[in-house]
Amino acid sequence: MSKADIFVGMNNRVRRLFLLALLAAAGLLCLQVYWISKEWTRSADILQREVDYSFQQAVDKEWSRRKDTLTAYLSDLLHDTNSVRFGTRYNKTENVWAVTMYDPANPKDYSSWSNKLHPVSEKLSDKEREEVIARFIEENLIKSIASDVIFFYTQRVGQAWTKKYNDLSMDTLFMKKMFKAELAQNKIDAGFSIAYIDTTQDPLPEMKGSALYSKPITVNFKRVNDIAKKYVAQATVRNPRMVLFKRLWLIGIGSLLLLGLTFWCLYRMYQTIIRQKQLDELKDDFISNMTHELKTPIATVTAAIDGLQFYNALNDKERTKRYLNVSRTELNRLDQMVSKALELSVEQNISGQLVKEKFALRPFLEQLLSSFDVQSGFRWQLDIDAEIKMYADKEKFGAVFQNLIENAIKYGGDDVLMHFAAERAGAWLTITVQDNGPGIDKAYLPHIFNKFYRVPGAVEAKGFGLGLYRVAGIIKAHGGTVVAETKEGLHFIIKIPVA
Repeated sequence: MSKADIFVGMNNRVRRLFLLALLAAAGLLCLQVYWISKEWTRSADILQREVDYSFQQAVDKEWSRRKDTLTAYLSDLLHDTNSVRFGTRYNKTENVWAVTMYDPANPKDYSSWSNKLHPVSEKLSDKEREEVIARFIEENLIKSIASDVIFFYTQRVGQAWTKKYNDLSMDTLFMKKMFKAELAQNKIDAGFSIAYIDTTQDPLPEMKGSALYSKPITVNFKRVNDIAKKYVAQATVRNPRMVLFKRLWLIGIGSLLLLGLTFWCLYRMYQTIIRQKQLDELKDDFISNMTHELKTPIATVTAAIDGLQFYNALNDKERTKRYLNVSRTELNRLDQMVSKALELSVEQNISGQLVKEKFALRPFLEQLLSSFDVQSGFRWQLDIDAEIKMYADKEKFGAVFQNLIENAIKYGGDDVLMHFAAERAGAWLTITVQDNGPGIDKAYLPHIFNKFYRVPGAVEAKGFGLGLYRVAGIIKAHGGTVVAETKEGLHFIIKIPVA
């Protein structure tokens, strides 16, 4: 019986259970797809925010770097005595000495201030001069630069400051370096480009393709402070899907493995149900056949006893002898059937019971086959070299060949011809047993070595479906294999190790 036939014959309860399992698996699949989709969307949003933040940080760092450059330039200018000099003058109002900053080429161009918290002497020492410059940079220049204000402390200082202020444009190489470093800090390994757009002339580009665009950020592109605020910078990150895949691959692989395990378990459950159904049907068939086989000898013995007891057969010695012989024969037959059934549990571990020996195969088969010569319509042929020997349990392999012969006689028809051949190839001995019977349909061949299995259509022949099961078990215990083929009769190909 094929699996398709068995599945059709499954009861409604098992079928509903299987369909519910399929529905649960499909629901799990949909849930996993939905969850991965949501996780992908969430990760894409996080990636967008990380790119925006990284780009903003890069812009801020570049802007701060330009401010620091301007501060350093003004510090160098203040230390240049050819451009700026510091002196003192007395402030009568506050009664302190005030600091003066003046142009050495034009002493009338000056600025002065005083600070009671940091008084100075009439003549500035080098140390006092350095302290004055340091306080001036900290309290005036840095604050002025941060607020984009230029104070003309002297004409020369103001003009130099203004020129540097206007000429200090954005350092695009530094900007790229900072953006790359920020992306790396967020574990974003992808190519990118940065565009600087004059929005008074060119519109912002449309977001196209699979690239990821940062938020546009207003930048001072041409100078430290772009009063018109017309320049905008925008970063484009390429292949963001690859970045997302690298972040989510473990989740994706885990989900696939979970789904694969679920469907594999479902498939195994299906196989188990099928095998259980097969086993149930085979057991039912076995019980039915066993019952039928047992009833015949029981009925025969019962009839013989009734004849002896109720029909005065005891007075007829010949009839009594005949009845007793029939009873003994049937009881022996009954004993053989019970013994075969018991072999199922006894031979579960055949390999531990083997008593191997080396013997010639041809005389062994001749002796075994000679006991079947009394069978009408049975012939045999041996194509085996007398020197071929096998290393096996002689008694167990006798049972193997006996089962094959009995099956050929039982199912082969009125004129059975069996052919035995053997050859040695390397470490293996191959034995071929062939009959001229009708063979077995190819659909049933894979199952004939299963316990209790009987080919459909052969139910009228007596048997329990244990013979070939035992054959396969004995050969497997010897470390060999057996396969069956239908080719002008039934062929059994047995391979066992020579040593």
